[in-house]
Amino acid sequence: MRRFGSILSMTGFGLLAGGMLFFGAVMAPLVFTRLPFAVAGPFIRTVFPFLYAYCLATSGLALLGYGLRRSRAALVPGVIMLCTLWSWFWMLPNLDAWRLAGNHAAFARGHLLSTWVFGLELALALWRLGHEGAKRA
Repeated sequence: MRRFGSILSMTGFGLLAGGMLFFGAVMAPLVFTRLPFAVAGPFIRTVFPFLYAYCLATSGLALLGYGLRRSRAALVPGVIMLCTLWSWFWMLPNLDAWRLAGNHAAFARGHLLSTWVFGLELALALWRLGHEGAKRA
């Protein structure tokens, strides 16, 4: 069961990190550099629920893997899942409200915070992935 748990945790974090890197380094910059801003903004806002669902599913897979291993490292995907839920159900609606209200300062602060949270989630996923890989080498 430990081996299967290792496979699940590595797969979950690999998919999570890959998806987050693709979104942050490829998709978002491509959307904002190739589409008119009036199209890019609404388009990227429709992508966020899918991104968050993907992050929850892949970190949930890693959590299941660590659970099968009875590892305290399960805390990491658990924290990522909590941060993702917070981003999806608190930060995203507030960002939309601030944008619609024309509150540019609040939107800018919120966007910066959400970017930092996303980056920290990615850093945690990459750290666990690297740590697990180093143990296997």
